[in-house]
Amino acid sequence: MSSMILISPGGKRTKVEFSVGGEFFHCIGQHVTTQAFTYIMPWMAINEKNLPQLTKGEKIGVSKVELYEVQVGRKLVPTTLGITLIRGYQCIDPDLCLPEIRSFIEHQITLVAKGQANHSRVVQHVLQQFKQKFSYFIQQIENMDALFEALFSPLSDSGRALSKCGKCLRYMKYISTQPQRLFCGTCEEVYYLPQKGTIKLYKELTCPLDNFELLIFSMPGPEGKSFPLCPYCYNSPPFEGIDTLFGSTKIGSTGKLGKGAGMPCFLCPYPACRHSLVAQGVCACPECSGTLVLDPVSAPEWRLYCNKCNCLVLLPEGAHRIATTRERCAECDFTIIEVDFNEKTTPLEDGATLHTGCILCDELLHSLVEVKHGKSFNRGFGARRRGTSRGGYRGRGCAAGKRVDPKMSFRDF
Repeated sequence: MSSMILISPGGKRTKVEFSVGGEFFHCIGQHVTTQAFTYIMPWMAINEKNLPQLTKGEKIGVSKVELYEVQVGRKLVPTTLGITLIRGYQCIDPDLCLPEIRSFIEHQITLVAKGQANHSRVVQHVLQQFKQKFSYFIQQIENMDALFEALFSPLSDSGRALSKCGKCLRYMKYISTQPQRLFCGTCEEVYYLPQKGTIKLYKELTCPLDNFELLIFSMPGPEGKSFPLCPYCYNSPPFEGIDTLFGSTKIGSTGKLGKGAGMPCFLCPYPACRHSLVAQGVCACPECSGTLVLDPVSAPEWRLYCNKCNCLVLLPEGAHRIATTRERCAECDFTIIEVDFNEKTTPLEDGATLHTGCILCDELLHSLVEVKHGKSFNRGFGARRRGTSRGGYRGRGCAAGKRVDPKMSFRDF
């Protein structure tokens, strides 16, 4: 075979170079001009895609992408694809849809024309900004993919209406396939939810921060936690300093599931909400730095769960109602809870059913409490951990130093 190749004429390739507007381009491809030894050895012929046989001035057809439609009166109406594309840009970097960038560049060009700005510095700055914007866009491209999937995938048609959106007050569709998420067809936004559990509407209650209807997430198993959450707060935490514990699941660039920032109600520090950590938190966790929170739907097997670890505290079983109060224990600073016992099984004298106290300092409640997956309470515990179960959060705009804009806006040039 090698002798056949040696006595055969050599092959040739064609490299195309051309210039447009002073810019030079080249195209590297395989275009057979002489078959050479491949005439007798066709299995060694070039299998790459050949350059198209085009002559000068010939046009190449491109598939039409309709982002808008022209209606009567020369009115431009965006198509579903066009609206989704703009919504995707707005979710990732709103500057790409606003006229500020063009206005900034035109202003810089005016300064260059007047001799008040250096041409090279302006060009270098603009190119650097767009490069960083492009890098940020690529890192957040899963948001665009999720929006297109929810809108154009058959999953959006199979989802069932579950809860109302706080922006448009229309029902959002719950897509139960992994990853679980809500999709608002009116606002064209996707809200990720906790995974590997059941999602239900929570008594049609709404979040006081954004008016979204609350959901209740329940983990499987007899010892699984249940906690309420706001879809909007879970995907866009309104407070800084929220730890990523039960993060919302998002699709990463690798196609695998990864954790994103999430804020369920048991991490919310908003004092005016009755579902927040401030209202439902009872005491510090005996195993970690978390807070034991009252499980709102655990009746009749009432319990507290830690918002960080797997510690569970079983409260008096069979009580009609257990709720937190605004009062604090004078000895350990724990939250006072109110227990309404069943009249048939009440441990109180004279058949009384209502009792308030601290689960650590009140002898009756302390005797009825059982700790699972955690250490037992002791009298010195509350004094050591006083003040660690609440606070430590700050709202937007309260950061200690200036933050760098990850979207690299054109401001502050």
